[in-house]
Amino acid sequence: MTSLPFSFDLAISIEDPVWQDLLPDLNERANLVTRTALAALCREFGLKSAPGNAVPAVEISLLFTNDAAIRELNRDYRSKDSPTNVLSFPGNPIEAGELVQAARTGEPLLLGDIVMARETLLREAEEQRKPLTDHMAHLLVHGVLHLAGFDHIDENEAEEMENLEIIILRHLHIANPYEIYDPSPQETPDKK
Repeated sequence: MTSLPFSFDLAISIEDPVWQDLLPDLNERANLVTRTALAALCREFGLKSAPGNAVPAVEISLLFTNDAAIRELNRDYRSKDSPTNVLSFPGNPIEAGELVQAARTGEPLLLGDIVMARETLLREAEEQRKPLTDHMAHLLVHGVLHLAGFDHIDENEAEEMENLEIIILRHLHIANPYEIYDPSPQETPDKK
């Protein structure tokens, strides 16, 4: 498991039980993906263990739900009355000062909440011809990066965020999600 300079708790809620039918190892996979993303962020931000003996605690809440529930959240918080694949609700920033404060107080640093919609993720994975496990991992990494303050509003921000996603996913042995996935054998002139 990936080493972090803090203790970490991923509070997983599965509102739509079909998620577990699709991905039986959902909890373990989500924990691995989130820890890998956090380890990359610690390297990116140069975060090390807090001084002293106290170890800060960090928490992320992750909800696996469906299109109907995420549509309501998207409408209420983003004024978009449609389902989406993932929503992130940032809490505290993952910064050295925040980690020191969490270690000092003994209160966990709440990075925020991530919500994922089953039908949209499944449809996108099928359309893009990607394994659902890879697509879920990509969007979970995407959500964690949003909690850490990354965004894709302008082209430079989007490129920075995408590059970090690609690096994190590579650590998980997942292909670049921005390249077209084609599992069929390539046709060559002598295979026609």
